[in-house]
Amino acid sequence: MLGELADRLSDVRPWVAASIQKAFERLMSERNLALGKIAQPVRVAVTGGSASPGIFEVLEVLGRERSLARLRRAAAEPGAAG
Repeated sequence: MLGELADRLSDVRPWVAASIQKAFERLMSERNLALGKIAQPVRVAVTGGSASPGIFEVLEVLGRERSLARLRRAAAEPGAAG
């Protein structure tokens, strides 16, 4: 899931919280998932912890390149949600 989300986020323009949220919502709708099932693994992948400010804002502040790199690295780890 992390790899799929990274692929979707790579097309997000502009890189702002509202646009990032829409990409999450599309994936959630298609996969019939609650936000927590996506946001929590993303939060751990990009921040290294289980608590943070809003995930969309974190991704915006972190920036596209860092966010995508961290998501893809986490997706490649054995046992990752990717």
